[in-house]
Amino acid sequence: MASEVSRIMKEIKELKIQGARRVAAASAKALAISVKKSKARDLDSFFKEIEGTGSKLISLRSTEPMVRNTIRYFVARIEKARTVEDGKRIAEETLKRYDKEFTESFVKITKYGSDLIWDGQTVLTHCHSTTVNSILVHAHKHKKIKVICTETRPKYQGHLTAKQLSNSGVDVTMIVDSAVKHVMKSVDLVMVGADSVTAEGALYNKIGTAGIATIAHDMRVPFYSATQIYKFDPITKLGKMTEIEMRPAKEVLPKPMKGVKIINPAFDITDPLYIRAFITEAGIIPPQSVGNAADEYIRI
Repeated sequence: MASEVSRIMKEIKELKIQGARRVAAASAKALAISVKKSKARDLDSFFKEIEGTGSKLISLRSTEPMVRNTIRYFVARIEKARTVEDGKRIAEETLKRYDKEFTESFVKITKYGSDLIWDGQTVLTHCHSTTVNSILVHAHKHKKIKVICTETRPKYQGHLTAKQLSNSGVDVTMIVDSAVKHVMKSVDLVMVGADSVTAEGALYNKIGTAGIATIAHDMRVPFYSATQIYKFDPITKLGKMTEIEMRPAKEVLPKPMKGVKIINPAFDITDPLYIRAFITEAGIIPPQSVGNAADEYIRI
């Protein structure tokens, strides 16, 4: 396997590449590089090599459907090849098409999300989402807004959110995760990203999201998730639940305490009841309609 592909895989595994969108884009790049550098001499070996690399990339973030959908997007097109060289050409063309489509969808979501934020409003966000940050920076350029972000234990992704927003001139305040209810009275809307969206419109996102959504619902604050349609998880249409990744205990407690156990789930599940809508490239979609919208948009 090419050294560059191995490096990308290592960075995904170690969370040096974060955010479902960035992970999916990195996975697409890694697969394309692998195809380009393949030394397979026949189609059977070529396809097995592609499927093997694709499976390894998926396993790095097995809970994120955007990676699975991205790999399916590539493999479905490459498998139409009639020769190895044809497959390499298709992979290169597919990467260009993928990058173009995802850039266009990102621009659309940024605009749709920004339009939901009014002048003078305060937005609460959790963890780090490239999509949400883009929305907030875009809104800041046209309106006067304030942002409150959580520090997001245990990996402190909120620090990156705060830094990026502050560098863009956004008025941003960071709080500890447990202070959400304290500040919610001054919040006009909550906007988070997504790691996965189920057929019935439930949201899998960074641990703590579900609690924030519940508080927002109780205090009549609208809760939105900004996400690309490719984060819809098709396996949930068959009743299978998305797996929740359990992260290493050392992220919570670097030095073990005798007799103390650690549970460190990466995500939690927010019930559709608490979600006002999903902000997608297909528009502002209520939870109960997200499955149908995904079927229309995802054409593998």
